[in-house]
Amino acid sequence: MSHTNFIKTKDENIDSMIKKILNIKDSNISFPKNAVSKERVKGRLSTVFTGKLTYKPSHCEHCGCPEVNRHSFKDSWIQLLPYQEVPTYLHLYKQRFYCKKCHLTFSAKTYYVAENCYLAQSLKFAIAIDLKKKISMKDIASRYFVSSKTTERVLDSFFKEPCHNLNYLPKHLLIDEFKGTTDCEGAMCFIISDADTGKIFDILDDRRNYKLERYFMRFSFKARRKVSHIVMDMNAAYGVVTKRVFPHARISIDRFHVVQQLTRALNKQRIKAMNQLKKSDSEAMKNYRKFKKYWRTLLKKNSKLNYFILKQYPLFQKRYLTESDVIDHLMTVDESFKSCYEIYQELLDYFDKRDYQSFFDCLTHLETSLPKDFKKDLLYLQKHQKEIINAFIYPYSNGKLEGKNNLIKVIKRIAFGFRTFRHLRMRVLIQQNICQII
Repeated sequence: MSHTNFIKTKDENIDSMIKKILNIKDSNISFPKNAVSKERVKGRLSTVFTGKLTYKPSHCEHCGCPEVNRHSFKDSWIQLLPYQEVPTYLHLYKQRFYCKKCHLTFSAKTYYVAENCYLAQSLKFAIAIDLKKKISMKDIASRYFVSSKTTERVLDSFFKEPCHNLNYLPKHLLIDEFKGTTDCEGAMCFIISDADTGKIFDILDDRRNYKLERYFMRFSFKARRKVSHIVMDMNAAYGVVTKRVFPHARISIDRFHVVQQLTRALNKQRIKAMNQLKKSDSEAMKNYRKFKKYWRTLLKKNSKLNYFILKQYPLFQKRYLTESDVIDHLMTVDESFKSCYEIYQELLDYFDKRDYQSFFDCLTHLETSLPKDFKKDLLYLQKHQKEIINAFIYPYSNGKLEGKNNLIKVIKRIAFGFRTFRHLRMRVLIQQNICQII
């Protein structure tokens, strides 16, 4: 008996069981008695289900003529979801039909697999679901025994890029940048987020001024006028664009970057104080090691220091000291560093109290005896005085956006980088449920 005759013999029990296993609801697909077998497909031992697809068409697909005869069977190998880490295939014999009028043939079709495709819809849907997870596209391809290009095609076909309403922009915007891919025109990409919801609004492949202006100018003037607040870092270039594009928006410097500027300034002085210690002096080298080891303690706010609990410090002959004792000792090593430390703590105290007037008064009346490079780093904050005052007054910060940036870094690291910006952008938007399966 030929293979074609073998598949014509339908077994009701086997047919019902296999359809339940494979979740097939198409009554036109049937399975014979010995439908399950183990075969080598593409060099791998695989589980193979053999069945047929046939029905009586009402008309010809090409000309619409109702006079259509059954023709031969055409076999196709449809890849299914793997079972127990073993590749699984549906060896489906599709009925072909012949039109008497136009003399053309066509094959039977089913919802279970798309036309001219050899991946079951359930397999493609499973790949699309996994694209939402923090897993590389190569690992997804390996899990389902498909190629990386197939995974990319599923990404392109199942997810549609979001289309923005050009008459709407979030009232409060968070903006920042992150390292882009090799195909980006600029070195850094640009990310926009809604300050109220924390949701990503869009990701751009370039942060240069003319590109940002061109992007935002696509939105209506009414939408841009409603933007009332923008939070960004101390990148002077963004301020120029935002003032031109958003006429009524207040600009705030992210508070994290203000503290970062202060801590970097003090840390430079710590390194400078270390390097001034004589390496030939054993006592000086002990202080050098203390400056180097306890740098985190030096950057702590006074309010966060431990004044009561004793700990054993190896560099202090294993004596039991508090953190404040360590600070007191380091302050005796270098008078210049001590004065910088006191200014640093004073500014942090004003920052915590949101006392912007005292904060900038302190910057205005810095002592002349302070190191020039330390003063220069602190006075840089005066260039952004208005934006920093807004940061003190209003509650918005880039904290939510920094979390998204960290997510992007995780996705890039898991994937060992992306070749194209589009795939990186789509993976981020999919993971954040901004792009839905279509």
